[in-house]
Amino acid sequence: MDPQATWTDLLEARLQRDWNRADELANALLDWLQRRGFPPLTIGDQKLGKRWHHAVAYFVCHLVLADVRQARQRAKRQRA
Repeated sequence: MDPQATWTDLLEARLQRDWNRADELANALLDWLQRRGFPPLTIGDQKLGKRWHHAVAYFVCHLVLADVRQARQRAKRQRA
């Protein structure tokens, strides 16, 4: 797992509203972080420390997953 590449791809998938890819990447990065993998460099300098970058990555993953759920709910309502 390359958490930095996953982070970059996650942000791009969210920007493009590629919900399936965003879901996959957010879950993969969360799994990595929960297994004590090192976090990607997120917002700010590396000097902020691993705890900072872990917290930002964790929060963004959950935010993206909430976006995925909302997008899927909207799509489901539109089909109904």
